[in-house]
Amino acid sequence: MPTYKNRLPMDEGIELRRYITLDALVDILRSSQLRLTRVDRFEDHFEGSIPKKEFDNQVAIFSSRNAVQMMGVAAHYSGMNLPPRSNLDIWREMTLRRRAKTRSAHASCWTAGHESEAMWRLYCAKGQGVALQSTLGRVEASVSSHDLFVSPIRYRYYHEGDAFTDELDPLMHKRLGFSYEREVRLLKYDESHYLKLAASLTSGDPNTETPPELREHIFLDWSLSQVIQTITISPYADEAYEKRVKEEITLIDASLLERVELSVLSDRRYAPQF
Repeated sequence: MPTYKNRLPMDEGIELRRYITLDALVDILRSSQLRLTRVDRFEDHFEGSIPKKEFDNQVAIFSSRNAVQMMGVAAHYSGMNLPPRSNLDIWREMTLRRRAKTRSAHASCWTAGHESEAMWRLYCAKGQGVALQSTLGRVEASVSSHDLFVSPIRYRYYHEGDAFTDELDPLMHKRLGFSYEREVRLLKYDESHYLKLAASLTSGDPNTETPPELREHIFLDWSLSQVIQTITISPYADEAYEKRVKEEITLIDASLLERVELSVLSDRRYAPQF
């Protein structure tokens, strides 16, 4: 399994949850596959972007003044390489390269820690949904054969702070306002596709071959029964929905019923005390 060098430390025993619809659960049970979504399809338009500090650093690196100075020096040293001449404005080129990276990566997003009411509302509208609960260690082991990067997302301000230091940083950071997600990301990064896509987008040559677009979703062999410890039903589900969840699971794998439970946030499980 590849390693992301800036991965935040996290206890492998910490609980992870994936909040999904009942239809998604049924698909996983029937296919024995885990779905990953292409990163550019996520709703957060900052995916793949960089901090202001990194942009400011590039201003100095890519300024025409520096390029002219290098050319002047190179005139006196025949073995010195000249700065590359791009067919595109350098800022446009860098934007295309960063966006290409989000089109060459897929991710599955999990939430670390205790059950979250906010995540129920975000991913399971009107009480229609379940959460798959496991641990970081179990989830990471379950995808070890698929060459995924597994890491907690780091939350920060982008308008202040240091520049990124690793090529995967834009895919492993989010803005501080998203920290309630406590996301642990399973990332599949196709570097070969990225290099071909970035080259085609920035060549300036209309005859340059563009690689086929990666699918919006990819599916990896994955056994839910070997990974998931509990299947939790939304705290806002009514009795009819709870019954439906159990019936759907029974039709596919009745042995999983003993792992099904109603959310601890449900007042049908723990009534309020007045």
